[in-house]
Amino acid sequence: MTTNGAVSASPDARPARGRDLREVLGQLVRLDHVRGGLFVAPDGLVIAAQLPGEVPVEPLSALAATLGRELELRGPRVRRGIAMMAEFAAGNGTVFLGGTPVGFIVLLGDPGVNLDTIRHALQTAIDSVRQAWTR
Repeated sequence: MTTNGAVSASPDARPARGRDLREVLGQLVRLDHVRGGLFVAPDGLVIAAQLPGEVPVEPLSALAATLGRELELRGPRVRRGIAMMAEFAAGNGTVFLGGTPVGFIVLLGDPGVNLDTIRHALQTAIDSVRQAWTR
């Protein structure tokens, strides 16, 4: 349908799975023992965030961009084509970081988080974003 020369999408049209980064993040933060997360552009700009109030967004996004860039630089030598992911564990939980074509996904897990469940969900999210954004 066109209006004044502009093409408008039908109300039922949905973006490709993985295209809506807020939706991707929303699905991930609903996992058991995930306290929150964010989607960060390579320059540290926050694309989407769902974090508890006590977690400051800006320092976490800057850290994610720095760590993500370091993983990208080391990735080809270490991973050889496997999706880039990292985990950082401490006594009060685990931080998960995954790289996509448009930025980095960061998830904050409680100490009781199931590592395999989060790894699998993060890999699925990375794959869907990669598929949607490399078309």
